Amino acid sequence: MPPAVVLLGVAGLLPFAAGTALAWIGTGGAAGVGAYAVQTYGAVILSFLGGIVWGVAAAQSHRLDREHAAELFAFSVVPPLLGWSALFLQGTHGFTLLALAFLGQLLLDKRMGDLSLVPAWWIGLRLALTTGAVLCLALTAVAGALT
Repeated sequence: MPPAVVLLGVAGLLPFAAGTALAWIGTGGAAGVGAYAVQTYGAVILSFLGGIVWGVAAAQSHRLDREHAAELFAFSVVPPLLGWSALFLQGTHGFTLLALAFLGQLLLDKRMGDLSLVPAWWIGLRLALTTGAVLCLALTAVAGALT
């Protein structure tokens, strides 16, 4: 895995970690700001990941049969839609939907790997980053439920 990919991937987890920390240690409205930051960043990242799937499908469409291309294009719009929908849910429900969407995205990443559309290191990267994101989402939801 290229070192820059690891560095940038870890950097992408920083807003999750910072928002989660603020949700736990923040006082007054600061805890709510932390939770809101985690929830909105989760939606943004799901949009980013859906865009990656669309881009991979477009770039590799010449290698895919019609059914696999349609599958990837169709599923690429699901993560952004779920992320956006999660922004309207109250309490732990939005965080739960985001966590489930990230796990679904991981399955989609695996599917791209199974079709040999992404580098061999891709699923390892996505597994690590998804674990970090889901952990932060869960911890933030717990922090909110305890207040």
